[in-house]
Amino acid sequence: MAYVRSRKFCCCLPVRFGVFCMALIGLVGGGFFGVAGWIQVHRYFAGSLDLSTHEKLALWFVSLSYTWFAMIAVVGLFGVLSRKHGAISFYAYSVTVNTILIIAVGIYFVWTLFHGREDSAVNKCVNGSTGEGGDIKHWFCHAGFDAIRIVIVIVMVIIWCFQLAGIFIVFDYLGQRKEELEAEDEETRKNPAFVVQAPTPGDGPAMRTTYSAAPYDPSANPNQGGWASAKSPYAFNVPETAQVGGGR
Repeated sequence: MAYVRSRKFCCCLPVRFGVFCMALIGLVGGGFFGVAGWIQVHRYFAGSLDLSTHEKLALWFVSLSYTWFAMIAVVGLFGVLSRKHGAISFYAYSVTVNTILIIAVGIYFVWTLFHGREDSAVNKCVNGSTGEGGDIKHWFCHAGFDAIRIVIVIVMVIIWCFQLAGIFIVFDYLGQRKEELEAEDEETRKNPAFVVQAPTPGDGPAMRTTYSAAPYDPSANPNQGGWASAKSPYAFNVPETAQVGGGR
């Protein structure tokens, strides 16, 4: 097999290992967020979760995009383990489209967090408390709501950075796999496994093209065979035969 230099990321790690890790984490992480999203969707339809129109749209998009991310991660695992160029190519382009979709959905989700029903959420947390205790509880609820939003934004940005870095690793491995296939084709052309050689004299009886009426005599000519060459005389052009025909 032809040798192709293995490409690296993070200075020393092979890109194939990076694609494997990305696909595995994508399967686990995408499956986790997808299942969590569908659980919230089920709660909404069961009536135990109150959402605005924007929050419902964001929840649907997040659930669908991360479910798709987990599904294409399965294709990525198959491609990197079997070294199938087609599966790796499909995974590379699919994860690119999915990442763009997830970033767009995430931005919309963050927008709903900061432009949604903040006051209603805080009031629900305060639960009708009034006076000095109510003010303190309102401050804690408002600060807690802000902290949750910040944590969500940080986590989503980290996920986006991971996905963007993974896209470069996948395409880097796709390029390496293409070089390996080209090197294998070049080696096959230089060293073919099967070579057709022309027959050489003495290998055996040569193929004849015209039937010979003369009897087969292996002692006289071992290479004669049952067929004569194209230069052999035609049977009825032999003088004896011609005289018989002329006599008639």
